[in-house]
Amino acid sequence: MTKIPADENQLQHRENTAPSPVPPKVLTGLTLAASGSSWDDAAAAVGLKAATLRRWHRSDPRCQEFIEKVVRENLNVANSVLTNALPRLADELVTMALDKTVKPYIRIQAISEAFKVVNQNVLEAEQRKQLQAIRAHLDRLEDGGAQAIDI
Repeated sequence: MTKIPADENQLQHRENTAPSPVPPKVLTGLTLAASGSSWDDAAAAVGLKAATLRRWHRSDPRCQEFIEKVVRENLNVANSVLTNALPRLADELVTMALDKTVKPYIRIQAISEAFKVVNQNVLEAEQRKQLQAIRAHLDRLEDGGAQAIDI
């Protein structure tokens, strides 16, 4: 049976009401799912069925945005951990590459990786310089300076 509002005021009130907040259990379950738990494990940890947790994710855009935010935050944390460890990893790579007691195929791989890292860093530095030059040229164009772009 479909309920019909008695008048337009009731209809407008229903349309203007904010959606109910996402339950904390659902948010916790979504956080666990975004952090590597299976849907079943994440749902069980918060006392829900996996189908219910997945339905919240599929049907509520706020849940989709939330899980994307958690994934982005997890990636930022992982990148931060790796970035902080890079100097030690580089030292280890160089130590392996130069250690005559390490098997040759391991040393070759370490040397190859070291060259790849240096090459990538050189390329990225060059690209940053080119982007800065392009931005400076665009700024001059916007200010009414140079009229042509040299390619």
